[in-house]
Amino acid sequence: MMKGDIRRTIENTYAAAAFAEAGEHETAMKMAGITATAKTAFDKVVSFVDRHMSAVSFAEAACFEEAEALLGEGPRRKRDSLENFLENVGLRQVNVRFGWATVDI
Repeated sequence: MMKGDIRRTIENTYAAAAFAEAGEHETAMKMAGITATAKTAFDKVVSFVDRHMSAVSFAEAACFEEAEALLGEGPRRKRDSLENFLENVGLRQVNVRFGWATVDI
């Protein structure tokens, strides 16, 4: 890509963002070069991310049923213990330890 092409792409992207923020979605899509097929794929990605990030928020607030409902999943079985998990994946003999550490940067 040539320097002028990059500049034109950046300018079109910022202009498209301004039109999108103003509610002029069709104009924004034309400026950004987004086709109907790309928009459909983009909408699916946005929907996926929105649902999953909302589910994460509910799960962090210990609202597990709401999180599962957002994902369209039924209730999950109770979690196995670490020992059961290791045995199920064939790592029963492995010595596993974990901990928590904070790092100041």
